[in-house]
Amino acid sequence: MGSGTEKHLLRVWLVLLGLTSASALAVGFAGSLVGLGFVLSLAMLKARLVVLDFMGLRRSKTVGRALVGWCAILAVLAVAKVAIIQLAVG
Repeated sequence: MGSGTEKHLLRVWLVLLGLTSASALAVGFAGSLVGLGFVLSLAMLKARLVVLDFMGLRRSKTVGRALVGWCAILAVLAVAKVAIIQLAVG
């Protein structure tokens, strides 16, 4: 592992820490659909960084896209579930 790679991974790790902190702060607003969407958006960014950089799948386009796509599908389904429940409850 070269020093450029180590520096890149350190920067990505620091970004992940920042996104995790922002997620922790945003959880207070997660009761609303917009808050949940924001928290899940941050989670998607973190998932993308982990998949592409820490799992080393940036060059493997197909597998990287599949994993990030799976995370996106789960996030959309989670928002849809909350939206359906909010519509049903009133």
